[in-house]
Amino acid sequence: MPESRETVTLTTVKTRPTRVAADADNRSRLLHAASDVFAEYGFEGASLRAIADTAGVSFQLIAYYFGSKEELWVATVDYLFERYLETGKGLGFTPSGNLNEQFHNHLRLLLTDMLQRPQLHKICVQEYLANSARFRNIISPRLADMFATLALPYFREVVRFGIVERFSAEEACVLFSWVCKSNVVSADFVEHTIGLPPGSPQAVELQIDLIFAILTERADTQPGDAESVGVRPVARSPTATVATLPLPKNASARDDRGEELEAENRHLKQLIGNLSLEKKLLLERLAAIEPAGRTE
Repeated sequence: MPESRETVTLTTVKTRPTRVAADADNRSRLLHAASDVFAEYGFEGASLRAIADTAGVSFQLIAYYFGSKEELWVATVDYLFERYLETGKGLGFTPSGNLNEQFHNHLRLLLTDMLQRPQLHKICVQEYLANSARFRNIISPRLADMFATLALPYFREVVRFGIVERFSAEEACVLFSWVCKSNVVSADFVEHTIGLPPGSPQAVELQIDLIFAILTERADTQPGDAESVGVRPVARSPTATVATLPLPKNASARDDRGEELEAENRHLKQLIGNLSLEKKLLLERLAAIEPAGRTE
């Protein structure tokens, strides 16, 4: 006896959520795998079969979900940009707290996040060096948008709060971006220079202390006055050697500090949602105050 229409409808309703969940899982696994494979081998060297094997799904699903290799690459780049934007959009300041400490934590979180997910930076470098149409047509516009709508507004806020005095928002953004890029494209140089494993919590903290000290040095202080910026001494001379850097004294201390930093990063990510709300409320208060100030 054929199934009634009601039975068929119920079966369809039960099956559809399962299929949707499976589709979402397959797409996510393919994008994650494509991120690793494209970052490792570049667009030309990446194999669709290698991506499918890494994702643990059927090769035919790439064509089903994304179509061509080019379309998968674009979807992967968009996926990676979205993940970075999620972190960046959550950064904000609580005016009642220690602004310098918040800024230091933000820098550490951003560098750590990039080191844990370096695929986008690697792909950007590959395509830039190849002078590809993919860089000009896909990556470059997205980088420009991220800079204009996220990175620059953040550093403008840092300058407006007086956290950074000696540099403009654009200069501060460039200086910090150099630190980030060097850890992706010149990790071996970073390791030889500071004598720490690249990407380790200790290496991250050392570099963040350095860039934080440079950015937050006050306009009325002399170079080298580390106490004025609230961090341990860091060499400012261009000829500084690893011996002048504030390296941890022993491996045990580095390990302990590394665990502390990882815990702090987890805690900071939990606070991102609250910070975003605080930022919104602050901007609303400032918008209400500024007209009154101009009237006076």
